[in-house]
Amino acid sequence: LVTSANQVAIVTGASRGLGRCHALALAERGYRIGLITRHGSRSVAAEIEHRGHEALDISADVRVPEQVESAVSAVRARWGRIDIQLNNAGVMLGDVDFIDLTVEQWREILDTNLTGAFLCARAVIPTMIEQGSGVIVNVTSGAAVRTGFLNVPYGVSKAALDRLTMGLGAELEQYGIACLSLSPPATATDTVRAMYPDRDVDAWASPPEMTARALCELLRDNPMRYTGTVVSVRDFLESQGKLG
Repeated sequence: LVTSANQVAIVTGASRGLGRCHALALAERGYRIGLITRHGSRSVAAEIEHRGHEALDISADVRVPEQVESAVSAVRARWGRIDIQLNNAGVMLGDVDFIDLTVEQWREILDTNLTGAFLCARAVIPTMIEQGSGVIVNVTSGAAVRTGFLNVPYGVSKAALDRLTMGLGAELEQYGIACLSLSPPATATDTVRAMYPDRDVDAWASPPEMTARALCELLRDNPMRYTGTVVSVRDFLESQGKLG
């Protein structure tokens, strides 16, 4: 019997912010956690292990196919399976007018936010097909469908990520694999605080624990119900009576 007590979750961008909260929340529910970050997440892994859970810290760049394949292989070699792939790694770069964008900024955002999720999904899907189960969660944003904050390439990357979710949801359902986008509200992370140093971010942004709670509730529910869709964190928790 496969339960959260012996399931394995991979979390990218796990060293801070939403990724750290996701990793800790999943570990508390018994998942063994593979942490994939560009410069390693030893402090998060140590925090998970201190709480009596298992973690594997891997340094890898989600933009590099060979590094992604190696990281996923390391997780499978350690625990023999992969049940959750959480594509959380992303860059924002703050409010940048389109006319001021550089080609390098465009590529960094698209390569990290979109191609990184593609590479990670491609790496885990064979294992999930073999198991006959799995969940791929792409962390998206309201910027996919709204203007007025952040920048054009960030919104484009998240809109494309949602289209990736839609396509994978349709293709993978036959194998018992769900793919969904999770859309957090504006979130009070160190990255957002650094982007808006003159604003009281905590006064208008939600804590990252809110999104981690929604993730865990979605996984406890039947994720296949949401495959191929974008799930708003706020709307989902409200529908479950757990927004407060």
